Amino acid sequence: MLAALVVVAIIGVVTAREVAVGAGEVAAADEAAAKSDWPDAIAHARAAAEALAPASPWPERGYRRLEAVGHDAETRGDDTTAMLAYGAMRTAALATQGPGPRSEAWRTMAEEGLSRVAGARRDVDSPHVTADSMLEALRASETPAAWTLTALAFAVIAMVGGLSFVAWRGRGETTRLAQLVAAAGFVTYAALLLLR
Repeated sequence: MLAALVVVAIIGVVTAREVAVGAGEVAAADEAAAKSDWPDAIAHARAAAEALAPASPWPERGYRRLEAVGHDAETRGDDTTAMLAYGAMRTAALATQGPGPRSEAWRTMAEEGLSRVAGARRDVDSPHVTADSMLEALRASETPAAWTLTALAFAVIAMVGGLSFVAWRGRGETTRLAQLVAAAGFVTYAALLLLR
């Protein structure tokens, strides 16, 4: 009962902190954008996009700020700012990647923006860079899937838990089971790394 209360309290504190961070970062992004300080606006909007909390509106607003800065910069021909904004949007989406389509939609939008800007640039000596080749390159560098990271976490927990039990208990029938759990965790961990 006490453990559940502690867990709920920790989740509440973390959620409240992330909501406060998100609100502050969106306000700072808006202030920087009003001064046309685009790098600062992008940095604050990205921080807001990464401030995830259940039912918090701030990550969505951070992504929207990044999208607006990128689109406006693209419209006025400021390729550097546009690429910075779309790159920050993609980075935030990758940093908060989890189950569900939410961050994936922002990542797709960011990659399309990056490829569009890179493909339209004529001021660089890279005629082989086209919008399609840029988009293909961005999508080729995949991060591990959420299920892979979850399986790795469970494998590590099984290894550490099993070995800790063996070290703590020493001998007995349950020690054999703990050894098997630790071994299964190790095999799972190694298999996931080799299959990557």
